[in-house]
Amino acid sequence: MDNLASHRVAQHIFAEIRDRPYAWAVSPGVQANNCYVKGIELLQRLGILGYAVRGRVGEMSFGDVIPKRIQRLHPSAFPPTHFWIEVWLDGHWHRLDCSVDPPLATAGLVVNQWGSNQTCFDLTKIYSQAEVIDYQVQWKNQDLLRRYFVMVAPFARALNLWFEHVRLHADAKATVPRASWPSWNSSQQSLKQSSQQSTRKPSKQA
Repeated sequence: MDNLASHRVAQHIFAEIRDRPYAWAVSPGVQANNCYVKGIELLQRLGILGYAVRGRVGEMSFGDVIPKRIQRLHPSAFPPTHFWIEVWLDGHWHRLDCSVDPPLATAGLVVNQWGSNQTCFDLTKIYSQAEVIDYQVQWKNQDLLRRYFVMVAPFARALNLWFEHVRLHADAKATVPRASWPSWNSSQQSLKQSSQQSTRKPSKQA
C-alpha cells in the first residue's frame, strides 16, 4: 500500500489545495494562496492522516516563463524563496509542491501531480535545517517585514495580475474550439499590452 499511486485521500487533498489560485502576498495583513500557505496546509492535513512530512525552504529562479519586465521588479535585497513539503514514502522523501494551479500551465509554469516529485520552480539553493530556522526567525523583526512588503509589493501585484491574465486566457481557450485558438505569440503580446495598461495606474503599496 505504501506507494505514490495508492493514497487516494492524500491525493485528493493535494489536488484540492493545488487547484486554489496561486498568488504572492502583497501585504503582511492579507493572506494569499502562496507557496507557504498552501504548503503548510498540505503538511498539516497529511500529518493528521499519519504521514511523516516535513517542510523545506530554498531559493528559487523565476526561469524564462514569467516575463522579464515583471522579474525585474523583484527587489535584489531579498532573494526569492520557495516553500514545499516532503512526504516519507517507500523509504524515501518525496517532494510535494502544490503551489501552482492548473490554468497556469498554459503559460508554461509547472503544475504538479501527486507523484511528480519535483518543485514548481527551479531551485538555486536548498536551505539546511539551521538555515530554515534562521530564515523563519528573521521575519519576527517587524521593521524587516514591513520593508520587505514595501519593496516586494510592486512585483507581487504585477505577478498576480499576470497570473489572472493567464487564467482568463485559459478559460477562454476552454470555451473556444481548438482550431480557433490564437497563436502563442499573439496571445502573449495581448497579455503584455493588457498588463502594461493595468500597471500604469498608481497603486497603494503595502
